[in-house]
Amino acid sequence: MVAKETTVKVSEENKEGQFNLDGILSELGSFGKYQLLLLLLLAFRDSFLAMCNFNYVFTAAEVDFRCQVPECEAVDPRFNASWTSYALTNETGTCRRMVPYEPAYNGSVLSHEFTYTCAPDNFSWNKSVSCDKLVYEDYNSIVAEFDLGCQPWKRTLIGTVHNLGLVFSFVISGLISDKYGRKVIIVGTPLVVGVAGLIKSFSVNYWMLLVFEFLETALGYGNASMVLSLETVSQKQRVMFSCIADILASIGSASFGLIAWKVPYWRHLMRAIYAPLLVVVFYIFLIDEGVRWLLAHNKNHEAVRVLNKVAKINNIQLSKKAQQMLTKIAGDSKSREAGESAPPERLHLLSVLRSKKILLRVLLIAGCFFCCTFVYNGTIINSTSVSGNKYLNFSALLLVQVPTRIITALTLTRFGRKAPICVAYTLCCIFFISSAFIPKSIWWASVLFYLFGKMCSSYGVFSMYVVAMEVFPTTSRNSLTNIANTVGRVGSVLAPQTPLLEKYMTGLPSVVFGLVALGPAVLALLLPDTSQSALPDDVVDAENLDNPHEEHTPESESHDNVPRLSVCVTSGKETQ
Repeated sequence: MVAKETTVKVSEENKEGQFNLDGILSELGSFGKYQLLLLLLLAFRDSFLAMCNFNYVFTAAEVDFRCQVPECEAVDPRFNASWTSYALTNETGTCRRMVPYEPAYNGSVLSHEFTYTCAPDNFSWNKSVSCDKLVYEDYNSIVAEFDLGCQPWKRTLIGTVHNLGLVFSFVISGLISDKYGRKVIIVGTPLVVGVAGLIKSFSVNYWMLLVFEFLETALGYGNASMVLSLETVSQKQRVMFSCIADILASIGSASFGLIAWKVPYWRHLMRAIYAPLLVVVFYIFLIDEGVRWLLAHNKNHEAVRVLNKVAKINNIQLSKKAQQMLTKIAGDSKSREAGESAPPERLHLLSVLRSKKILLRVLLIAGCFFCCTFVYNGTIINSTSVSGNKYLNFSALLLVQVPTRIITALTLTRFGRKAPICVAYTLCCIFFISSAFIPKSIWWASVLFYLFGKMCSSYGVFSMYVVAMEVFPTTSRNSLTNIANTVGRVGSVLAPQTPLLEKYMTGLPSVVFGLVALGPAVLALLLPDTSQSALPDDVVDAENLDNPHEEHTPESESHDNVPRLSVCVTSGKETQ
């Protein structure tokens, strides 16, 4: 049935010999053997990258500590020894201890034998002194091993440096992905992260660890997987395909909580999650370059090879019309290689930004990302105060994304893009503000509202990524998305400061999240709705998303200062 319907589609939409990639992708199907293998491969990669991205949640976790009291350690060296009630201050996690009285001598002054005992009467009740050394409840964390208990800024600096590296990472990976292909980032970044993480696990001091924490994030990560997911299938299935890919990655990354539970020591935990990323080197032979990127960069012969490979693996016979189109563009590619015609000049990123519409979209999406990441990361950070097992809590937070993605797949295509995002963040505002004012006597209702707000936030941030990748041209899609995302990272940097708001009013962080959520709810209305549009291949296609029914004519193109990039099979015709 699919082949019959898409054959008609290819024939009708491919007027005057125009190449119709979306029709061919529809014929190839969206969930055949080839696509399912791609989903599993990307899920494995993204799951372990997510674990590594969140590694400091457990490896640099705060650990309870106390001062070492030499006068009493010999009596009972346990962390929660009975003498701690009078030898230490009443404050937990403090770097001070009670001052001991001068010891008395037994008998002759020359004997120097102490009669000192670890007793309440031997410690001052109103004087304290700084600790000379700390004793930790356990030594599984970086905090304990590098003795950071009395230097909490060093512990939080790990997360700050981690997020700072991500700012560089998304810019660099976007530029590389658009220039050299999605496959370079998909294969290269996990290898960099894996190697840097393994070296980091052998850190001999705090500063060595901090350097490799930055190098890991600055040279790794990126969102090429999501770009490839959107570009692999037809327009009608791209949201569903991306949602399934994210569901699989969420399930995989949720296992990090269980791994950290069973492997608590930070060095062993790092090796357990970083080493599997080295397997991604074999993706060189398992994953193909994105067809849209190949066509946009005039690698038509390679694009045809990939499309024929998909058809063979999925056991699909392409229609005659589709085969003719593939033969035609492959022939055009050979002609270019033979020097019969030069490929059109590719546009520099700055040239793309000369378009006022594209520049405005970058600014709008950057504003949306700022609000989205602030709310999304802030809710996760503040949820750590929830009572219970911290490992299970972490896994549960990531598993919440599974039902959220199912809802996303069912609504984002049916109701467009703008309306669902607006509704999601409006509900996000209502849920968070409501959770802040619910009486403590019904705490479970507050937690439930907070959870619903988190789901709406997860829905919104994923939808914004989809929109961002749909409104930019193929030749600069990842670069422009990551530029906007870089600005949004400022929101994630500010999010860790939100727990301080609790000092002014209980529930104030939730109120702030609710108010900030109104930002993307309003800004999303200014973006074009791309649910019924094919992915734009060049600047003019991207600009005309606001006018989907506008015909491309030579006259209209002549007034455009930005040259077009074409993948036509006949000269002088524009295609998608």
